[in-house]
Amino acid sequence: MPNAKFQGTDGVRGLAADEDHPQAAGVDPRAAFVENGVLTPRFVEHYVFEAGAWLLERASENLISPTAVVLAWDPRDVGGELTAACVNGLLRAGAHLLSLGVMPAPVAAAYLAGVGGAGAVILTASHNPADQNGVKILLSPDSTKPLPDEDAALSARVWASEWSAVEQTPESGHGVEAAAEARAFYVDYVTRLPNCWLREGDLARWSLVVDPAAGAWSGVAAGVLEEFHPLSVREVNALGEGRVNENGGVVALEGRRIVEGADAGFIDGHAGARALFEAGRARREELKRGDGLAAACVLDADGDRGYTLVYNPHQDALHVLDGDDALVLQARFLKREEELPHGGVAAITIESDSGAAAALNEAGLRVVFTPVGDKWILNEARRLGDRFVLGGEESGHTIAPGLLVNAVGEGRRIAAGDGLKSFLNTSAALRSLFEDAEPEEAYAAVGEPFPRGFKRSYYAYHVERNRFAPGVEAWEAIGAKLMEYAKSAFSGVATPRFAPLEDDAGVMYLALEDEAGGPLGAVYVRNSGTESRTGVVMRGPGAWEEMLCAAGDEVLREILRRMKDEDAPGARAETCLLEALREREMDAQAADAHLDSDAGTRFGAPIQAAGIRKEVVRGGLVREEAGILSITPLGAWYLEQKR
Repeated sequence: MPNAKFQGTDGVRGLAADEDHPQAAGVDPRAAFVENGVLTPRFVEHYVFEAGAWLLERASENLISPTAVVLAWDPRDVGGELTAACVNGLLRAGAHLLSLGVMPAPVAAAYLAGVGGAGAVILTASHNPADQNGVKILLSPDSTKPLPDEDAALSARVWASEWSAVEQTPESGHGVEAAAEARAFYVDYVTRLPNCWLREGDLARWSLVVDPAAGAWSGVAAGVLEEFHPLSVREVNALGEGRVNENGGVVALEGRRIVEGADAGFIDGHAGARALFEAGRARREELKRGDGLAAACVLDADGDRGYTLVYNPHQDALHVLDGDDALVLQARFLKREEELPHGGVAAITIESDSGAAAALNEAGLRVVFTPVGDKWILNEARRLGDRFVLGGEESGHTIAPGLLVNAVGEGRRIAAGDGLKSFLNTSAALRSLFEDAEPEEAYAAVGEPFPRGFKRSYYAYHVERNRFAPGVEAWEAIGAKLMEYAKSAFSGVATPRFAPLEDDAGVMYLALEDEAGGPLGAVYVRNSGTESRTGVVMRGPGAWEEMLCAAGDEVLREILRRMKDEDAPGARAETCLLEALREREMDAQAADAHLDSDAGTRFGAPIQAAGIRKEVVRGGLVREEAGILSITPLGAWYLEQKR
């Protein structure tokens, strides 16, 4: 365990709990976090103490303020225990603490670059549920995020030190409140060219809604939008109106392309959607004539993710623009404005829609793929320099480089996930779109910015993840099977090529390309970062659905054959349920009852019956229709090959 890395895709996140929580009481807080996902004040202070010391040690003497560390948080820590832990940890580390209070992560990123500090600590669990919390770290000088080797080094520091030593370290640092300065700095930064593409008067006839998910953008985002003098700005679901990421926000919109006026249940439960319908319907006839737009900026708790909603008066519906949509619209806008640099690059993660990659390529950008997580987009921006134009994820992390002037008057480029900045630039792209087309035609283009491709993921649970690594037998067998199938199935349609990700060699990425090497689709295999799970992801044009699913099925069978941890309690429970379903169908209640075991002796350890049931369905071993479970051909094959 002392070798375990604490961080996931973006920092540490877990269930926020007191020291006396049943899964933390009497346990080393580090172990409670690693084993049970419980985030206690003591763990946070220990982690932040080492993070602060690490940031100060690595800070260059050329920084403006090499002893300064920026601290911000989203408002989910109602009692303030974890916030106090962060403050204590940084002061014990000897930091000159610049406290921003409740402030969005993009503001902290810009302010860090502006003051030239050693780094930033942000207390947030981002889009995760309100009962969770976490710690993100930003590195100087470019406000990038730690990469895996850096995460591992920080984790090693935390394991190497003991709480008693942290607790006995006196507070040698000092702190100042810098919220007003940071906010003013950010507003100046985000409303200026080239960071904001809106022209004066562009939003004059727009009705705007801001849904900050009861998070850190509350009061800030609406104030920025007022700078552009729209017809109206209405903030809903703000700080104090509920728990973060509930009753609205980005998370509830994931996977939705459109919200119909008849979706009363969803609309009633989503403050941003409800308010936009009200604003749009009040001006419906004007909007039909092209007299302005009604749009909403929908964010998450710490503000680095954002979606755009646009009210369509012809359909009485909301179009949901995710991160992929925003990137494509922004790229086309830059092309129209002749602002795309020669050799410009768009960096997107391997989870982005294949249609988005093709559209970005058609707009004139070379597309590079990164592992999942905006840290990899930021790393690509750092590496590419002036050639980096846009980057992001379908989830709403959208990154366009900005230019700021720091505290000593030097110009600096910065790339940061920023939900509000993305909304501003998506609005510029929408304004341009409506200038070039009739209203009904423009709304149709908003509803489908690009032809979306087919996407599906298959999962194998309770596997030994260490069997899937370059050079290992299972890796080689899976790769051989995937390439063999791809060469046969996609012959004359696409050229298959293994394209290892430079930043993550542990992803097996098979690119499917056109004759010029342009992206058409992909099949890739990757381990989960935190669960005993390996996934197969298929992306490509809709017409390829059958071929892609067949490829995924071939790979999934190899994973089940070669990587399953048959001794794992979850795997034993899966087999138990599959054997029962081979004899008869069951409803969910009967399936759970079949698996329930008081002491867990049937499987070697306690299991969660409902969790196992959901996994076998999601893994394709079991089918659920009208509440009835039955074994699938894949499930029957799995049982047979186990013999």
